[in-house]
Amino acid sequence: MLHSKVVCRWLLIGIFASVLAACGGSSSSSSNNGGGDDGGTVDGGAADGGNNNDGGASDDGGSSNGGGSGDGGAGDDGGDDGSVVQEPVVRMILIGDSGSGSDGAYAVGQAIEKVCAARGCDLVLGLGDNIYESGVSSVMDPQFEEKFELPFEPVDLPFYMVLGNHDNSEFFGGDGAGNANGDFQVDYHYRDAEYPDEARLTSRWKMPERNYRFTEGQQSNGQPFIELFGVDSNQVAGGFPDSDENYSYNNYGLAQAQWLKTAMASSQAQWRLVFAHHPYVSNGSHGNAGNYDGIPSFIAPVLAGERYKAFVEETFCDKADFFFAGHDHDLQWLMDTPACGKTEFIVSGAASKTRSIERRDENPVHYEKGDSYGFFWVEFRGDQMTGEVFEVDPNAADLGLGSLADPIPAFARSITQRASVGLPENDGFTSPLLADTKFDVDGESGNLDPVQAQLRDGFAALAENTPEANMAALMAAVGESSVALIEVVDSLLTGLQGAATEQNPELAAAGSARAMQSLLYALQSLQSSIDVAEENGGLPAPFDQLGGIFENFPPDLGGGDDSPEANLRKLTDALNALALNIQGVVDAVEEEGGSVPMVGGALSLLSELLFDVTRTVDAVGNVSVSEVGQVLVSTIDDLLSNLLLKVIPIEEFAPQEVTDAIGLGPAFFSSVLLAVTREVGYLLDNNLIPPLAPIFGALDSLLLTPLLDGLASLSEL
Repeated sequence: MLHSKVVCRWLLIGIFASVLAACGGSSSSSSNNGGGDDGGTVDGGAADGGNNNDGGASDDGGSSNGGGSGDGGAGDDGGDDGSVVQEPVVRMILIGDSGSGSDGAYAVGQAIEKVCAARGCDLVLGLGDNIYESGVSSVMDPQFEEKFELPFEPVDLPFYMVLGNHDNSEFFGGDGAGNANGDFQVDYHYRDAEYPDEARLTSRWKMPERNYRFTEGQQSNGQPFIELFGVDSNQVAGGFPDSDENYSYNNYGLAQAQWLKTAMASSQAQWRLVFAHHPYVSNGSHGNAGNYDGIPSFIAPVLAGERYKAFVEETFCDKADFFFAGHDHDLQWLMDTPACGKTEFIVSGAASKTRSIERRDENPVHYEKGDSYGFFWVEFRGDQMTGEVFEVDPNAADLGLGSLADPIPAFARSITQRASVGLPENDGFTSPLLADTKFDVDGESGNLDPVQAQLRDGFAALAENTPEANMAALMAAVGESSVALIEVVDSLLTGLQGAATEQNPELAAAGSARAMQSLLYALQSLQSSIDVAEENGGLPAPFDQLGGIFENFPPDLGGGDDSPEANLRKLTDALNALALNIQGVVDAVEEEGGSVPMVGGALSLLSELLFDVTRTVDAVGNVSVSEVGQVLVSTIDDLLSNLLLKVIPIEEFAPQEVTDAIGLGPAFFSSVLLAVTREVGYLLDNNLIPPLAPIFGALDSLLLTPLLDGLASLSEL
């Protein structure tokens, strides 16, 4: 039976509509912000598009803390028919890292209530690390009450939550390696229905999926005013791999990226906002994606957040107006960056913990504050966005707000919505073999530098004398890839040499990691050239077959109980298959004039180098310390000999004036190779093996593991 107040409400609405109709007025008006009984709509972010869920934008209609945007706002305009069209307004609170249950958290909850009473609020965005230190262990975990319900009891609003690394802990708090544990926080959204006898204290917690989308407000054309996209950044940005295959790179990361790209493209909202735990840029202690915690991306790309950086740039940079994040326990409003287009960044991670700003001025900011609790209040009104920062002092009578009745922000800023700058589409996350402009293949000196320098100069001259633009670009890419493949071997050798001379085994690991990055760079250079050629009319047959040579790369590493040796075999099998694919294209090159045979010879050289490098990687990963010298001597000698043999056919088809100028001739080149081979042999026989023996016994932790870890930007280990 309908409640009597509901019946009266609908009777009054009917009478009011009849009066309007009798007077010739409109019987309806545009919705201002989607406020009403069910607010907006929430769609789950499953890989199949998700289902509609019950987590509406405002279950109780408006804000009980001083009015939501349903108060009409300012700036009403008259419609063409004489009706009043209200400008849409949505107001929200941004809090991150809120789950400690500290005195600071309680003070922030009280301060939010005061700000919302004065300003008006429709919802709260919870930016991850909702339950410290290690998340929850079940949907009935009392920490939901201790660290969410009670500290934020004064705030009678829906809290839209996303997961952080502490919510997904496995071995220690914050490792982010137990993503399945985060599912309990999704389950808490549904606990009232699943366990009606043990209902939640409130229905404020909203997390219908690990990633989801919902709308707030309505434009005059009936389309949503704001659409918000909640992202589960932990699996993508987390530095520690998850043993659960459901949360592997392929099974989870790529599916979420595709969901977000599709969701952003289909959105009809005026404003599009993304919120997640891990920031893209930050002056806090964690720093920027791609250099998290000061870890260079070429050494440990996953720990450095290189994969997450690519995720952000592919999925929502220049498409979203704002990106809200936490993770760093401070307050920052950062300026936009050229790599991410119009998107601006707010870090609000001081809801229950504080931390100093450690990387001050690393990124330009409008405002930043460390060592203080606080939060952001933001309002979207038409094409204007206003943001205010409130710092909170748990020990002050006024909570640090200046006035409880009319809180004074520490910082305020208003902007007009900007158009996208038009960044080109990229697939750096879903197809990670894109060129990494940060890796410098010449960044470290080594014993094979003379060979690399001569190869680079020679291939540059050959490319300049190749008349067809696409084939010239391919020739240049083959040259750069060849230089990088030689760097793979040189990095291994240089790392071992440094370990021996400095008595520091970590230098061997660093050399091994650089070797893998050199390998990736080699493949990136080639693939990038092929992609550009295909976008600009393609390559002539049979070179047009090059587009499919990467079908077996990257390999699927780390599934189930695979050992490091098994993963090494997967890697070398994939590399050998790639070399065979390239050689297959070479075999198909017909005897025709022009530059085709010369480019075919260059590809044959590249294929041979791939075989040699693969044999080196395989050997180094499977030998003992006493054998590593002999293995490197043998493989480097073969590599240099094969290099000479493969250069000669290239020169047979190059113009005479070119070969005379570039110095790739057999006599000169062989002298360089002979000198390098002698130097390398002497180094290994006399200066490397004896000093290495005392400092480490097994190579797998110093060479094999870093080699495989270098591929972590492509697949979970």
